[in-house]
Amino acid sequence: MFTKEELDEIKKSINIVEFIGRYVNLQKAGSSYRGLCPFHSDNDPSFYVHPQRGFFHCFGCGEKGDIITFYQKIENLSFSEAVKRLADYAGIPIEVDTAESEYDRYTAILSRLAGIYYRELRENNDDILKYLEEKRKISPNTISEFQLGYSPDERTFSLSLPSKLRADEKSLLQFGVLLRRGTSFKDRFAGRLMIPIDNESGRVVGFGGRIMVAEQGPKYINSSESKYFQKNRLLFNLSRAKAAIKQLNYAVIAEGYFDVISLFEAGISNAVGLLGTALTEKHLRILGNYTRNLLFFLDSDAAGQAATLRSVDIAEKTDFTTAVVMMRDYKDPADLFVTEGAKALKEVLAVAIPGAAFRVEFYSRKLDLSVPQGRKHLIEYLRPYVVSFRNSGNLATVQSTVAALSEKTGYSERELESALRSGSSRDAGKELRSAVILKLKDHIRIYLQHPALRETVVKQLELMEESRNLKELLKGMKRGLELEELLDLVEESIGRELIDLASICIDYETAQKILRTTGEYANKRLVEEEMAEIDRKLPNVKDVGTKRALLVRRIELRRLLDRKMKGGD
Repeated sequence: MFTKEELDEIKKSINIVEFIGRYVNLQKAGSSYRGLCPFHSDNDPSFYVHPQRGFFHCFGCGEKGDIITFYQKIENLSFSEAVKRLADYAGIPIEVDTAESEYDRYTAILSRLAGIYYRELRENNDDILKYLEEKRKISPNTISEFQLGYSPDERTFSLSLPSKLRADEKSLLQFGVLLRRGTSFKDRFAGRLMIPIDNESGRVVGFGGRIMVAEQGPKYINSSESKYFQKNRLLFNLSRAKAAIKQLNYAVIAEGYFDVISLFEAGISNAVGLLGTALTEKHLRILGNYTRNLLFFLDSDAAGQAATLRSVDIAEKTDFTTAVVMMRDYKDPADLFVTEGAKALKEVLAVAIPGAAFRVEFYSRKLDLSVPQGRKHLIEYLRPYVVSFRNSGNLATVQSTVAALSEKTGYSERELESALRSGSSRDAGKELRSAVILKLKDHIRIYLQHPALRETVVKQLELMEESRNLKELLKGMKRGLELEELLDLVEESIGRELIDLASICIDYETAQKILRTTGEYANKRLVEEEMAEIDRKLPNVKDVGTKRALLVRRIELRRLLDRKMKGGD
C-alpha cells in the first residue's frame, strides 16, 4: 500500500525520541534514551530508544521496532492507520486508500448514535431531563457539551437504528450497539441514560449507560471491550480536560461519570474519570503527556479509600506527585456538588493533603495510636515505603511521610528518621549490579558498522577469550544478525553498550588495520595454545613414533613463532 520511500521519509521526518517521549518519560543514557517500558509492568527502566538508528527495544519484555511499530502498539492501530496518522503528523502527503477504515467507520457510527440518543432525550423524555437538571443540578449547556442522551426501552427504536445509523445489523452487532434476542435484536442500552465516552482525540468510542428504572439490571453498564474501547487506558473527559490539565499542571481524577460532570459544572475543567476500573500504568502514561501532578478525588467509602491508596502507590512508583481530597460527610464529588454546590467542591480541593500524608492517615485508622504498640505498627507499615522512596531518591516524599507520621504519633521527625533507617540498612546498602563491560569494543564496533568485515570479526572473536563470556552474542554474530536482533540475545547491561558502540563511528580503513593487527595476535595465540597442548600430551605418550611426530610439530611451531616475532610471514 505504501512505498518504501514514503515509509522512510515518514521515519526520517519525525524525531523518534520526541515522539515516544509523549508516551514515555525518557532520560539520556549514553547515545540512547531510557525509560519505563509502556508495554509491560516495568519498575527498573529497561526500555531504550536509539535516535540514530531510529528504533526502540525493551530488554524486559522484548518489544522492539521503529516509530511505526511503536505507534501501532501504543495506540492499538493497524499498520496502514498508523502510517496515515504519522504522515499527517509529519506533514507528508502520501497516497492513501480512500476507503473508510474500520476505526473511522466505528467512531462515525457511534458519533451518530450519540446524536440520536441526545435528540431522544431532548425531544421525548422530559422526565429524564428533569432528573438531570433538578436532581443532578446539571445545566442544559453541560448536557449539550457532554451530549447526554437516552435510549428508550422500545422495540421500534431498536429496529430503526440500522437505517438511522446507515449501517447493517451485522456491523451494529459487531460494534456492540445491538444485542441479539432470539431471532431479533435490541439496543444493549435500552432504558438507560446515555453518556458518550470519547478517546483522547475526541472520537466517540463507547458509552456508559445508567439504568433509570430500579431493579431492571445493573446500575451502570459500559460498552463491551474492543480494540477501540479499553477501560484500562481510557479516561472519561480527557479530550476536553487535556488543555486545562496542561495549563494548570495537574489533573483531578474522579471515579464516576457524574463526578466528572459535576466538577465540570462547578467550573473545574481539569477533571477526568476512571471507567469503573482501577487506575493503571496505561492511564498514567497518557496523563504523563500533560502533567506529573495528580489530585485524587475518589469515593469516601471504604472501597473508594482503598482504591485511592492503590492509585497513590502506583502513581508515586512512576514519579508522579500526588494529593488526595479528604471528604467524610459525602460519598463522592457529585453528592457534595448536589448538596453544597460548586463552592464546596472548590473548597475541599483547596485543602487536599499530600499522597504520603493520606497513606499515613489510611494506615492509622485501624490502629490505637494512644499506645506504643499501635504507633510501632504504624511505623512498620510505612517503613517499606520510606525505604523505597529513599532508595529511588524521592526525598520529598520521604520528608512528607515523616512529617505526617510525626503529627500522628507525637514522635519527633528526628526520632522517626532514626527508627525508619534502623533495620533497613540491608536494603539501602544493596550494591547496584555492575554493568558487564565488553572488551574488544573495536571488533563489536566494526561488526555493527561494516557488514563486509563481519566474517573476519567473527573468526577473530572465536579465537579470543571474549567469546567464552558472550557465547549467545557470538552465535548471533555468526548468523549475521543486525543490532536490533542482537539485543534480543543479551542482557540489558551488554545491550546498552552495544547501542552505544553502534553510534561511535569507525572508518573502513581504520577497521581493516585493527583487524590485521588483532589477526596477528590471534594467530600467535593459536600457535602458543597448540604448543601448550603438545607439552601437556608428551609426558603421557608411550609410542615412540607418535612422540617423535609431536616433537617435530612443536619445533615447527616454535620456528614459526620466532619468525613472526622478527617480522617475517
